[in-house]
Amino acid sequence: MSPIGEIFRARLRQFPALVNCCTIDWFTAWPDSALQSVAERFLDDLPELEISKSVEQGIVRTFQYMHQSVVTASEQYLQELSRHNYVTPTSYLELLQSFAAMLTKRKTEMLQSILRLQTGLDKLFNTAEMVKVMQKELEAMKPQLESAQVAAQEMLVQIEGDRE
Repeated sequence: MSPIGEIFRARLRQFPALVNCCTIDWFTAWPDSALQSVAERFLDDLPELEISKSVEQGIVRTFQYMHQSVVTASEQYLQELSRHNYVTPTSYLELLQSFAAMLTKRKTEMLQSILRLQTGLDKLFNTAEMVKVMQKELEAMKPQLESAQVAAQEMLVQIEGDRE
């Protein structure tokens, strides 16, 4: 149940022990160092990510920047419209998981494209080999073709001579 809204307040009025007998744990926003270490650990656990440390640090900084930008935009949203948008550490973890899902999807798409292109190249190479074989066969049959043409020409001359 979300702590925002009238439903939660109504439940608290119905069951006062929820307030009197419970301890509330407040979780504050993670500092930049925590965001960085969580992202680094998350990226290290991705086997399909094969990048250099400098690229990894760039990705980590991008994750941090995105999270901080959303926090800043949420504060501005609260000031301008008086509406809350809560950005929690869970939101950051969801960002990381979305990145992993997109990475896996794109890698699968790329592998399928590579396989399709490789199959096309194999077919082109096979076709080129078949063309070479056919050209050799054609060269071998040229003398037979020439003799058949000569024979056909002689027959044509003979048939024309017989007609006259």
